[in-house]
Amino acid sequence: MRHPTLRLLLTLGLGWTAFLGLGLGLRQGLAGPTVTVIIDRSYCAPAQWQPIAANYAALHEQHRQGRLRIGQVIYVSDLGTVVAETVPTSEEVSRLTTFGRFNPTQMEQVLQAQPGAEVFSCHLN
Repeated sequence: MRHPTLRLLLTLGLGWTAFLGLGLGLRQGLAGPTVTVIIDRSYCAPAQWQPIAANYAALHEQHRQGRLRIGQVIYVSDLGTVVAETVPTSEEVSRLTTFGRFNPTQMEQVLQAQPGAEVFSCHLN
């Protein structure tokens, strides 16, 4: 047997590489669905906004636990749409200020571009 130490290190290295690859593969395979979130920032009374923020907090908790993944968050207002750079925390959403008028045409365009998105709005049922 030539170089038994080298063979042992090679076997251990390949074993750990396979173990890490299997772990990453299972993580990707068992990950929950990816969700796009649309948050309507048009004016909403604070009493109406708090239940919406609580619903987002529940969704964000599922994201945090790995049961689903929030792919992107899109803010919609009468000034246009903005895609958030990072997924906002539930605290950040509860502190959002709402302003302006609801624009149903703009909301419809965003909904058509993002079918199946989770929508958080005071103006949509």
